[in-house]
Amino acid sequence: MNSGMKILTGFSLGLLSGVVAGLLYAPEKGDKTRKQLKKNMDKSYKESLKKIDELKSTVNKEMENVTSKGKETIDHLKSSVNYKN
Repeated sequence: MNSGMKILTGFSLGLLSGVVAGLLYAPEKGDKTRKQLKKNMDKSYKESLKKIDELKSTVNKEMENVTSKGKETIDHLKSSVNYKN
């Protein structure tokens, strides 16, 4: 499991734990608690989308780097053995 997935898993578990704890120890009435819970869930959802976008960007950059390095290696190997198409 890569570090991005570990972060996302940890974030999700933390979010779930927070929701459960919030419901169990809610000092407000049900209506207020539900409104606050919805507000927090919306905020967490937006933050999750942001983190996913950051993770996608990181993965795309790494894939570009790997592709570039692979092409460079192939070109180097071709030139070192005088390969001609």
